[in-house]
Amino acid sequence: MLRKISIANASTHSLIKAWPDDTLGDIYEKLCKNNSVVVVDTTGHFQGIISRKDAVKAILTRSDWKDIPVSEIMTREVLYIPNHVSLAEAAETMLQADIHQLVVVGPPEGGSVAIGIITLQDVLKNTV
Repeated sequence: MLRKISIANASTHSLIKAWPDDTLGDIYEKLCKNNSVVVVDTTGHFQGIISRKDAVKAILTRSDWKDIPVSEIMTREVLYIPNHVSLAEAAETMLQADIHQLVVVGPPEGGSVAIGIITLQDVLKNTV
């Protein structure tokens, strides 16, 4: 059973950011240390996400992979969730969509500013 906890309190993953003009070479080290990097505009609004899978595809198919703009290979259609929902609701969303992470957006009153990542690992860590 999941503890009754908000995703804001359950998330243990830092938000690792990039900007659309960054290149895959610019964010290579971030992806070596993290599963994904959230792409935001200059005001912090969520634009997309680039995963290790996206990076590996580019590396395998293009010799110029270090120069590819993140905006060219990022996933734009990404599920995200407001930071005020429960961990159980976030878990259900991930399971229904067959994904392992969601971008958390806020502020609490609504908005699309990326503020964190919630993963199935966080769900497991908060199971009683």
